Amino acid sequence: MISVETLALYGPALLIAGAIIWGAARMIYLWRAQGVSVLAVSGRNRTATDYCLAATAIILDAYLCLRPFYPEIDTFVFTTTPGLPGTGLILMVVGVTVAIICQLGMGSAWRIGVPEERETSQSLVTTGLHAYSRNPIYVGIMLFIIGSAFIAPGPITTLSTIATWLFLQPLVKGEEAFMADAFGEEYQIYCTRVRRWL
Repeated sequence: MISVETLALYGPALLIAGAIIWGAARMIYLWRAQGVSVLAVSGRNRTATDYCLAATAIILDAYLCLRPFYPEIDTFVFTTTPGLPGTGLILMVVGVTVAIICQLGMGSAWRIGVPEERETSQSLVTTGLHAYSRNPIYVGIMLFIIGSAFIAPGPITTLSTIATWLFLQPLVKGEEAFMADAFGEEYQIYCTRVRRWL
């Protein structure tokens, strides 16, 4: 039987690899099947927020993927012994699952970044998990990162949690401005029914 500690050590790296493979496969599918380019971020100037979020994700993911192969990294970055590795792993699994369910629910409307203008394949998604949160993918991402802080408590996971939360705020506001412009009253009505987060 595999111990919770072993699952908590290798699980994050497997979840990250699975999420990357899933995301790439989904992008390729949408491009080939529907001619939709998901990477809206590549068509515009990136902001400092974009770079900070990307750097935070790269550092956290690299750290979590290196842990099983270089255990001494925990000592180097002052990670303490996990108190609740099982809870952390559950949060991470739930976070990735939420993000995948949301991507599927968004269909061809899913984008990474904010497009310059509304594209014909984009519609306002208000069903599925979007009926409970206007930003369920980001909720899933936050659950994943919070879970990492339970698994490997220390400066990297703590700062990643704080930084991601802070940098998501202007990103969400930018997306909300785009949605308000693209969908007008329909989006405003949706905002009165569904909270930004939970």
